[in-house]
Amino acid sequence: MLTRMTFNGKNVVVTGAASGIGRTTARKFAKQGARVACLDIHREGNEGTVSLIEGEGGKAIAVELDLGDPESIHRAFAQVIEAFGTIDAAALIGGYSWRGETLDITPEDWDRFVNVNLRGAFFCCQEALRVMYTKGKGAVVTMSADGAFFPVEGLAVQAAAKGGIALMSRTLGFEAAKRGVRVNSVSPGIVHVQKTGFVSDPGPALRRVAGEEAPPHSDLPKVTAIGRYMEEEEIADTILYLCSDSASGVNGQTLMINGGGYRTMDY
Repeated sequence: MLTRMTFNGKNVVVTGAASGIGRTTARKFAKQGARVACLDIHREGNEGTVSLIEGEGGKAIAVELDLGDPESIHRAFAQVIEAFGTIDAAALIGGYSWRGETLDITPEDWDRFVNVNLRGAFFCCQEALRVMYTKGKGAVVTMSADGAFFPVEGLAVQAAAKGGIALMSRTLGFEAAKRGVRVNSVSPGIVHVQKTGFVSDPGPALRRVAGEEAPPHSDLPKVTAIGRYMEEEEIADTILYLCSDSASGVNGQTLMINGGGYRTMDY
């Protein structure tokens, strides 16, 4: 029922809330009645998200979060608990995409990407689960990526980190089930991001499918099965579903939101 998709009286954490999918998700939670803690390292954008939510009649707070620093993660969640008292759902969207030539990747490149994306996701899960276990109820959604499941040139490090998030979420979902908590993951395809074009350059191989002269951020609909890229709202709606009571039987899963896949995996 649609009433099971509401979040009236719920307290929700959204990481990566300063822009893109995170901002869209935070606003949607607020419109469904949740109090939203917006966590991000980018203060201006994060406060902008809170202002948008408040302008739409919602309730939100901005909390600084550096996913690359476990102490920052701990402090951020402590601030949320101080403000809200508890956490009912957590949408762990924060992170970044990165493409690098395998032979050029340095240990520093690896550590930064994996620490922010995979390690950061784990310790955010840990903080959220610590609170939810005391309640015996809650939902966590993490952010994987299609690059973890489809081989794409230049995305070896991203595949390792984002694939790790999906597998981690499956195991955490299994562990958390006995405590009444669900953990799932979403795996977006290529997403059209409002104002900025795309999450990342789709890459030269994908551009060749549409024509040699296609610019990096042009729309290349013929690559996807449904003839278009995904929109932020579609990712956000799936996250809200997984956090809601409508998904009470969904646990330890990774939902792919890519319109059915690609007519070429070389993107």
